Amino acid sequence: MEKTMRNRIYVIILAFILFITSFFSMSFMTAKADDGSLNFDKTNVMDDLRSSKNFNILSYPFYESEEPEMFILNVVEYCYSFDVLRQGNYGLYLYIYNPNGRNINTTDGVNKVQMAVGYNEDGTPNNYEKFDLKFCSKSEEQFYEGLFYKFKVIDHLSSDGKTMLQRVKSSARRYDISGFEILENKQNSAIEYGVGGTYTFTGYAKGYGADINEESTLTCEVTDLETIELDVKHTFYRSQTSSLGAGHQNQLDTVYFSVPKRFIEEYGRLQRIKAEWYEYKTKEILVTSNSDLYNKASPYIGVNLGPVDEFGMQEYNESIYYSLGINAGDWGGGLHAAEWGWNLGKGYLHTACQALYYMFLVGDIDDYDPYASVVEIGGIQSNDLYQYIKRYNKTFENGRLPIKDGTISADLFEGDIDDSRKIDNEHGKIQMGYSYYDFDADVDLQTLSSWSSTSPSFWENWVNFGLGAAFTGGPEEESITVAPIQILKESDLQGTNAEISKRLLINSADVNSLKSEYDDAVTINGSSDEEKVVVLFRFATSDYYAQEVDIIELGEGFLWSDKMTSGQAYIAKESVFFDFDIIQLTFNKEGVYKVIPVVASPIDIVNDITPPVEVSDELAWWQILLAIIFLILVLWLLSVTGILPALIKLIVWIITLPFKLIGKLIKAITKKRKK
Repeated sequence: MEKTMRNRIYVIILAFILFITSFFSMSFMTAKADDGSLNFDKTNVMDDLRSSKNFNILSYPFYESEEPEMFILNVVEYCYSFDVLRQGNYGLYLYIYNPNGRNINTTDGVNKVQMAVGYNEDGTPNNYEKFDLKFCSKSEEQFYEGLFYKFKVIDHLSSDGKTMLQRVKSSARRYDISGFEILENKQNSAIEYGVGGTYTFTGYAKGYGADINEESTLTCEVTDLETIELDVKHTFYRSQTSSLGAGHQNQLDTVYFSVPKRFIEEYGRLQRIKAEWYEYKTKEILVTSNSDLYNKASPYIGVNLGPVDEFGMQEYNESIYYSLGINAGDWGGGLHAAEWGWNLGKGYLHTACQALYYMFLVGDIDDYDPYASVVEIGGIQSNDLYQYIKRYNKTFENGRLPIKDGTISADLFEGDIDDSRKIDNEHGKIQMGYSYYDFDADVDLQTLSSWSSTSPSFWENWVNFGLGAAFTGGPEEESITVAPIQILKESDLQGTNAEISKRLLINSADVNSLKSEYDDAVTINGSSDEEKVVVLFRFATSDYYAQEVDIIELGEGFLWSDKMTSGQAYIAKESVFFDFDIIQLTFNKEGVYKVIPVVASPIDIVNDITPPVEVSDELAWWQILLAIIFLILVLWLLSVTGILPALIKLIVWIITLPFKLIGKLIKAITKKRKK
């Protein structure tokens, strides 16, 4: 209790320190800026701080806290000038107070600050972006090591076509800072710390105003900036079919969070949500329950099995022993073919997978069940896949992703994302890699298109789902279109978890978590609490692919000498979203829009891998077709040779023989009794 109270006192003191920042923010910078020859990136953070007579290091102790804490101690605008020829030394610097002594990653670009980049006519911000931070220095003195950090804001061209330098007005340079993100060493994602301050600089450092000989007139005023703090959580949903055909499912990704109800009461309906993320598509993820395949193939994960010829085929590697194929077999006329294959050799016409980069061993593999445990049906839990991606270090032939301090191999991902995902318009840009978009509740609807919605033909049903589906019409499922933003009501959470999952299009395993979020939002336990609303934000519909793979032990010749095992392996591909971050919320009250910046730590979104909708031990469609043709041929031959009638009589005689014997036995017993 004492420690908690002491921490609260520290927070109050720090709030006061941030308030008085407006009175001395620039006082210790002006002397060093006189001749403009100083490389301010190189000056030490402690020297900068101590140059102010208002700075007292005893006011900034180390202490522990239940949640990580960091604060902006100072914001410095260095050497701004309205004269283009004197803007070479311009820069904006942040001084961070790190009271918990957290181990900050100082790699350029991993830490960021969120600032306004657009304004309404009345001067209120209406658009925010992240800016990279460049590490300059940290305190290294005994007793103060790592207590203070100095970063430079890296300017860039924003969505309005201007840089930060071009955007500010010379008479009053305004910087609206909602928060800053800091990545700690050995952590997966950054933590965002709230700032909520508008820093307005007027005047000029000596040598940068109209009169280059005039003494510094630089001052800074700090005012409050309204922000919303969000704790963002993730869930997903997969349909049973997709308009793309067999093996494909719609994947709907959703995040949810609570917003204080007062924002909606004051500013109106939640109209738009702006977010940013890094989007990628995984390459084939092999999942198998065959331990011998797993052991033999493990040394070849990440290994290119060799060049492919003009038909897309490559040599068979006997050392692996096993091969993998989708619909692999004799397609007629002695043609060995497959839709996809790994180590199938040149005896099969197929699209060769030159290298597999993922492989997981599971228990039994069963049909996809959205309400069953992922482990029980032979799936891969999201955290296991995420850790695999993070730890993979076998190959970096395609370089590294421009995130996570450059630790993730690009070999694990395709060279592009789904075509259906790509957008480039006035609301944002969705592409492979860095993406951002401002979603509108009425415009950016999410649609899960089913197979039946395509009105498939007899042949399309047969090719995708087998001969039986050609006659039955294929799998039935309705397409679904939902709004990207939904405010939860109590009635939305009524019923079983399965019913709620289907109604809200979320993972059934996350229903209880969503219920807890809702209960916490509507419950007021004390004076510090306030009523909130829970928001579902559906931001992406992508293609999930999961297809059963046959395990093949190649023989000496044709299909009939190959040993095939079904139901023990499948491959999957999914979209993943790294550093997903909500930037701002836009409210709409009778046509008046209000943009509020968000303070929320980014999250990584890597979903569970689940088996195909149907994992069957039955023969493939082409094998069934061959069997039917063979049976018809045999019956025809028996008929034309006259054998068929005699064969039918023989079968009838064999079937009726037991009944005739039983009848004779009953008659014999009856006669004996009469005697």
